[in-house]
Amino acid sequence: MHSTPLRDGPRTTRTVSKTVLVVALSGVLLSIITVAFSGCGSQSDYPTHLAFPSRTDRLVLKIPEIAPPGPSSPGKLEAELAELDGRGGKTAEPLTVSAEARSSLDQFLRDSFGTPAAPTIHLINDDGVTAMAERMGLTSDSLTEAGKLFRKHCQGCHGLPGDGRGPAGLFINPYPRDFRRGSFKFVSTGEGMKPRRPDLLRTITEGMKGTTAMPSFGLQPEQERELLAKYVTYLAIRGQVEFQTLAEQVSVSGAGEVAHFASMRLKEVLAEWEKAEHAPALPTAPDDGEPRSKTHEAAVRRGYELFTAKTGTECLKCHGEFGRKPLLRYDIWGTIARPADFTATNLKGGTRPEDVFARIRGGIAAVGMPAHPNLSERQVWDLVRFVRSVPYPRELPEGIQEVVYPKQ
Repeated sequence: MHSTPLRDGPRTTRTVSKTVLVVALSGVLLSIITVAFSGCGSQSDYPTHLAFPSRTDRLVLKIPEIAPPGPSSPGKLEAELAELDGRGGKTAEPLTVSAEARSSLDQFLRDSFGTPAAPTIHLINDDGVTAMAERMGLTSDSLTEAGKLFRKHCQGCHGLPGDGRGPAGLFINPYPRDFRRGSFKFVSTGEGMKPRRPDLLRTITEGMKGTTAMPSFGLQPEQERELLAKYVTYLAIRGQVEFQTLAEQVSVSGAGEVAHFASMRLKEVLAEWEKAEHAPALPTAPDDGEPRSKTHEAAVRRGYELFTAKTGTECLKCHGEFGRKPLLRYDIWGTIARPADFTATNLKGGTRPEDVFARIRGGIAAVGMPAHPNLSERQVWDLVRFVRSVPYPRELPEGIQEVVYPKQ
């Protein structure tokens, strides 16, 4: 027998033992994070002598094309990354870059991005970069205040440079986001683009539903959440410039003057972030009526046909049994991603119609979920209606409910 949970209500199939396990694990996680944060002390300012560390952890240049052998194991991140080359991926050690090149890059990063105590974004002899950063609200004053909040609320998991390797981060599954690739999974701007500020704010405000790793900061003042989003942007820009400069040095022998390459990347990356702020808004959802109405049921049926099609969308290829048996895959960070289970009521990227529309239309490039630019808006909304109805069997039309929830 399958359960019939009401929309936005609790799933009746959750057992007492599973609930106890989740509560227990959540308690352990909170204890770890509390210990990690307590090490920061009560002082929120960064020491003035503190510098961002040079990157020494492995660069993931290419991910394997084969499926991972299994899900990630907390505490084994470095070991898992070291196995990528043997599975058809490609990684590189930053320390293989010449000492001269690394020193030049470190100096560029200090000159252009400052320190944790005095963060900034500017380029020597280029006022255009400063102006662009200021248009995005990434001023030195705001970043300094934002850094204090990041140290208090986020550093324990995301680490000082935003590498996802904080004292608690390595023992969380999924691993905290490493901002340094400049990539984010849940954006509303289109395929391969940077997130808008509201995209980052949604994650900060709501957390990652369906996981205990990323909590909601919705109770924090809006101004503080805005500052945190700015600091994440700052770390992502700095980290991407560092990553791509090191990758260039690894990939091209004698790649040229380091500071010149890094300065060009800084301008290009900053422009990508500014462009995202002006990306077209998502379309308004059509009025398909309430769940179980004739118009809503018709949309769900059309969405089901698209979802189960063997050509075109091929959703079942990754979301086997509607997500209950997903095809694990590597993401661009070299860690292991699990495609969404649509029978669950919570989706990490959000369950609002516009959230699901953005994932289908623009894809999730960081985990290899393809975009669907060739589908009409109506087709995308039909898929949205189906995906959002899957957790609630009563909303599924006759004939479809039996396929999604076969009787045992």
